Amino acid sequence: MEKIKILGIAPYQEMGLLMTDIARSYENVELYTFTGFYQNAIQFTKAFPDKEFDVVISRGGTATLLREMIDTPVIDVKVSVFDLLRVLKQALEYSENAAVVSYRYITSQVEMLAEFLRINIRTFSFDRPDQIAQTVADSCAQGVDLVIGGAATRDAAIANGAQFMLITSSRESVEASIRKAIEHHNLIRSALDNNQLFQSMVDKSSTAIFLFDGDAGIRYANIAARQLLNDVERLEHFLTGQLPLLRQSGSLHLIKRFNEKFYQLQGSTLTIGQQPHFLLELHFHSAAYRLAPFAEVENPEELQERRQLLGCNGLYLRPLLKTIETAGSSVLPVLIQGATGSRKGLVARYIHTKSAPAASFLRVRCGDVTEKTWKLLLGNTVSPLHGTGYTVYFENVCALSETLQQQIAAYIEDTKLSRRHRLISSSSCDLSTEVAQGRFSSKLYLQLSGLTVNIPALAQRREDLPGFVNLMLQQYNITYAKSVVGLEPDAMELLVKFDWPLNLLQLEKVLRQLVATTSSVYISAEEVSAVLSNESRKAVPVQDTLDLTGTLDEIERRIITRVLREENMNQSAAAKRLGIGRSTLWRKLGDGN
Repeated sequence: MEKIKILGIAPYQEMGLLMTDIARSYENVELYTFTGFYQNAIQFTKAFPDKEFDVVISRGGTATLLREMIDTPVIDVKVSVFDLLRVLKQALEYSENAAVVSYRYITSQVEMLAEFLRINIRTFSFDRPDQIAQTVADSCAQGVDLVIGGAATRDAAIANGAQFMLITSSRESVEASIRKAIEHHNLIRSALDNNQLFQSMVDKSSTAIFLFDGDAGIRYANIAARQLLNDVERLEHFLTGQLPLLRQSGSLHLIKRFNEKFYQLQGSTLTIGQQPHFLLELHFHSAAYRLAPFAEVENPEELQERRQLLGCNGLYLRPLLKTIETAGSSVLPVLIQGATGSRKGLVARYIHTKSAPAASFLRVRCGDVTEKTWKLLLGNTVSPLHGTGYTVYFENVCALSETLQQQIAAYIEDTKLSRRHRLISSSSCDLSTEVAQGRFSSKLYLQLSGLTVNIPALAQRREDLPGFVNLMLQQYNITYAKSVVGLEPDAMELLVKFDWPLNLLQLEKVLRQLVATTSSVYISAEEVSAVLSNESRKAVPVQDTLDLTGTLDEIERRIITRVLREENMNQSAAAKRLGIGRSTLWRKLGDGN
């Protein structure tokens, strides 16, 4: 049976995954997906040979542009009334100054819904993609602090300091578009002529091959390259950014990490029809390019993505935003302090992207450092520590042994590390107290704490819990292809009253479980109570029964967590009581940073 080949252009990654999941139930469909919109979606589609696909499925303005650019039938993924109701409900619970900024066919539906349901929601409309930035700016100038719109609106909202909620399409809407695509498909495919054998060999190569023309457009991409475009966000943006250097030097060779995998990038110039072209090849390599088991360099693209997570939006950072902004514009070392699970790492990356967005970010996991591995890192002649211009992030410095504290302090002083790099560190305990009690090096403390950012515990911000919950619900709806509108009032009250000993990390875990397991559009108090019953609210008395179910690692983790609670989260006291070192304690407990 010859299959219908469908290309799904998804404006956000989760929609692409939803398309793939639905397509599995159709034996006569072969679905390829690409995450993107507007120009990058057009360039990606044009990179394929003519008639490669029978039908293209897309959404909104991207679908309209594709119809003008290609001959293949384009089917729209509709935004249903329920899709709009769900996002409006979540947005209005989060902010009274929310507004829908989208194409007129969306805003007109929202206006009819608002009139029918008697809800107060503003709308701002545009007709073309080039009007998005100005329309968003106009809405924010009129007091809008939460923008509701399509994926193309996200960057403009963030650039104007507003929060953003994505209008998503439900499973029913996506499935309807696939059914319609099957109804409209045309089994048309032209065979390749004299270069068919060559293209077949290149397409089957495990090396990702891209051919760019002189205008930085993708002229050809083999199967491995298309898969990477689909799997790696902003890959095309990164590759086109290398073309000026390739044009100047004539060749290119570097190592790059995408999705925790390392690739060797090679580039060369070609002349085709008297026009310059650029050939880029990505070869997969193992993770051997990691500097050490405890140290790794993160890409600027990954840092920008992490910055958009809940831990670094305006609501979460509100109590300490002024300090963070000061840290971002200063060259002083920054110390970030907060309890386990308060997402200190996200704050560190936020400060980094504010101060040096183009620089590399070297993460050193102090809980995994030993004297031997530290010496090996210093002995590595290509270690970024010996270079200049990085941000060096010492994660959980409180987990360092006394000897390592002295060695790192000496290295910082002897090599003038703080002058060559930007230093950021984090700690799950109050380092000033640790210094006063003789458990942490005063010299290292002074070197790391030019500016101190203290993250408040989640239990101290109960009034903000509903805002956090509604923002996360919207994201987890996308992740798990669910349609949860919100929580029942008594369910929300249970979350607000909970102590959250593991802070934001624990809240994220609980909400993921609730969204993934619920079968209703509103999460009930019974569901919340059942999940919270498995979370430790406070220290358990010694005489209480210890849960001995699960693996040895799980039982050991529960014992360590209990002792930490009983010692008021004092890691040194807990480690001493357990008869282990602090670095061992944090390795066994996990990152939780």
